[in-house]
Amino acid sequence: MSTTRSRKRLFLIVALVVIAVLALLYAARVAILFIDATEGDDVPPLSSIPLPTGSEVTQVSTGCGSGGCWTLVTVRPPDGTTPEDLKNELGTTPQSRLPGSFWDPRTVSLTSKIEGPLLVIKADYFSAEYVP
Repeated sequence: MSTTRSRKRLFLIVALVVIAVLALLYAARVAILFIDATEGDDVPPLSSIPLPTGSEVTQVSTGCGSGGCWTLVTVRPPDGTTPEDLKNELGTTPQSRLPGSFWDPRTVSLTSKIEGPLLVIKADYFSAEYVP
């Protein structure tokens, strides 16, 4: 009977240690992601921008400045859609904030401007929320 208790106790201790180590590794990953969002050259992936079907990405570039880096994505709206319509659909009038996931909890900030028949979308991790 005592051997069974020892095994259960050992299993419990091992399980708690494994959970604690995994929690620390996750916390370290999240900390590195947030530090990299403002001090590194990390930018949101193109896949984080919810472009409607039929949109054509014509150019992607990355820029950096004081406080962080960003991606500029030039998009031709789908047929029958104006850049203003696409801007409204993305919610970038003036700013859209897309929540992160469990694996990457950073919020993606989207702003945009119209350039002729195209919409230029700026995506970054560091912009403060727009307050009118």
